[in-house]
Amino acid sequence: MSVMRFLGVNSREAMRQVRDALGDDALILSNQRVEEGVEVVAVADEVQSSLVEQAEPVAAPASSAPGQDRLYAEMQAMRELLMSHIAETPRPRRARPGVHGVLRQRLITAGFSARLVREMLAALPDELSDVAADDPRLLAWTRRQLETRLAVLDDEAAMLEDGGVFALVGPTGVGKTTTTAKFAARYVMRFGGEDVALVTTDDYRIGAHEQLRIYARLLGVDVHAVHHEDDLEGLLSALEGKRMVIVDTVGMSQRDQRVAGQIARLGGAGRPVRRLLLLNAASHGDTLEEVAETYQRASRDAGAPLYGCLLTKVDEAPRLGAALDVVMRHGLRLYYVSHGQRVPEDIRLAEAPALLDEALAVGQGSPFTFDENVLTDMLRPTDAGQDLQALSRDLMAQRHQLMRVMETLQRDVPGMALMAAAWRHRESPRAMQQTWLESHLTPPPMVKTWREAQATGLFWPGGRPRGMDWMAPMLPLDAHGDVLPMAWPLHRWPPSDTQRLTLARRHLGSHWHVFARMPDVEVRQQLQEAGSPWLARARVQQRVWYAGERLAIGDVVDLAESCGQHTCRLRGRERRVTLACLPVSLTADDTEALQLWIATSHDPESGRQRGVYHWLGHRGDALEIDMRACVYRQLEQDDLLRLMRTAWQQLGASMDCELRVYLAAQLAALSLRMELSDEGWAVDTRPLVKRLAGERKRRSPETLLHGLMHLLTAHTALSQAS
Repeated sequence: MSVMRFLGVNSREAMRQVRDALGDDALILSNQRVEEGVEVVAVADEVQSSLVEQAEPVAAPASSAPGQDRLYAEMQAMRELLMSHIAETPRPRRARPGVHGVLRQRLITAGFSARLVREMLAALPDELSDVAADDPRLLAWTRRQLETRLAVLDDEAAMLEDGGVFALVGPTGVGKTTTTAKFAARYVMRFGGEDVALVTTDDYRIGAHEQLRIYARLLGVDVHAVHHEDDLEGLLSALEGKRMVIVDTVGMSQRDQRVAGQIARLGGAGRPVRRLLLLNAASHGDTLEEVAETYQRASRDAGAPLYGCLLTKVDEAPRLGAALDVVMRHGLRLYYVSHGQRVPEDIRLAEAPALLDEALAVGQGSPFTFDENVLTDMLRPTDAGQDLQALSRDLMAQRHQLMRVMETLQRDVPGMALMAAAWRHRESPRAMQQTWLESHLTPPPMVKTWREAQATGLFWPGGRPRGMDWMAPMLPLDAHGDVLPMAWPLHRWPPSDTQRLTLARRHLGSHWHVFARMPDVEVRQQLQEAGSPWLARARVQQRVWYAGERLAIGDVVDLAESCGQHTCRLRGRERRVTLACLPVSLTADDTEALQLWIATSHDPESGRQRGVYHWLGHRGDALEIDMRACVYRQLEQDDLLRLMRTAWQQLGASMDCELRVYLAAQLAALSLRMELSDEGWAVDTRPLVKRLAGERKRRSPETLLHGLMHLLTAHTALSQAS
């Protein structure tokens, strides 16, 4: 009987393995959680059929013994039980291969390691888990994930102009001498050869000195030979006047015990030596991994990590995935790519998009590409030594992943860098916290920060939220109505709302406003005089004038005219929202003509009503479409103050109250922005942030808020450890 056992990190992964191996009609015999994950025992459909055929009833001989009768009855009972189980087993339609499987195979075929693939699949956003394999969003996400991991040289001109001493290191036969000439040619073509010197320390290879001298004559640069590596320090001192010095070192296998000594001697030279590792792109991934690990460890022991790396023999590599994978996972910056013997033509600046296009363009599989089950078994440690090594690598991968997420957030989210700096002061003495607050949250720096973020709107929290001891800060809004994580504590604003409105209009460029509660008469008059659109959350008991009568909003809801439908995300769930509006006034003479907006949310599956929300706001036909979009967005952000209260309570009372309310508002705003945004940065960072909050938690703003707190804590600890 072909009973098979499958092991996955979760039920979905295990069931996917069952479907791939036995088909959709497999019979599940058991499903249980074990230490390694989830274990599923299954049997193929044809085995079911054979069991049924074997269990067909047979005529019992008339002279059968009592024991045979009992056996016959048991066989009949087993047959009935098996048939009923088969009848109750769901027979799903044969589905196309899942996104995880297609993406896994695509990356493995390109040469990327199973470890990197597993890390990427763990970060796959929920919204991409069911799309087609050729969906542009999936392809764009894959490229972004790889591009953020691949660091390349940003400015070649600045690097060459700064100059310095560069030592090219690596195994034998990787192309160090030829690459030395190509590297020097890049400088000579820009600045000439007067300030360049080539140095060779290779006494092992016959003709090494002569080969470099030929290149030097062609380029018009000086060349020097060091016959003993201990003489290198004196030579570098003599070449102090040269802007660019390139050292061609002796090639050594990564398993040669002299590697550490060679790297140490380079580090002991008088001038700082920047070590560039050369990696043969045509080598096997395991070889490249060993080379990078050995030379990086030796370089760190010598006082500084590798400065970067170059890929050689790219024209000989059938797949670039393995080489790029090693560069990514070891955090090396890729400078150049060499693809031939010609000097200076066959070298180019490393560009991440072009390299990844080339890596992912592999069209056919390889006889050396294992299937996913074999890769899973290969990655499972088999002894204590491998266990520790795997744990160390996993921790390094998680560290790099956390750092990438923080880099993405700080690059693409206004206010994130400031929030990370504030978080680092969370455990500082209160005097230091106050010093930081005074230097960053006073009007001059905040006005500059808000203007740089192009904030066009302003959210007024309307006092102290329930459960908080401090007034909630003001928050800016972008042109789409999304709240920006750039909180400004209220006590640092002018004392009155009218003065705050003047400051916002004149100095911050805030032309429209959203209020958590109805503004007072003076503010409404000032808004009307300035022609500024505004929107305020209203209670159902709020009284308005309609058709000559003063009625509660709840009494006029049924009179409103429907003006659209939209699908929104409310507290992490999809809701179908119906919007209606009604012209009303706050005065009997209609001098304060407003628009009443009513949003009713329903469950999209059951149609059950989930909530009714009311706003009062500026009335104007020219702005109706904008205001409608604003209402939808503010409905999705209606949870802002509740999230702020949750963050306030989670932060605890040990820190300065102003820092505490600032961080609470920042976390609430960022968790909402991350939940609602469809931009690349949000799609890429959401999975990890959600996972930090707990594997089983549903995606929601509150889940992301807890994940952000874990992310900031981990980032601070890793930064301090570094």
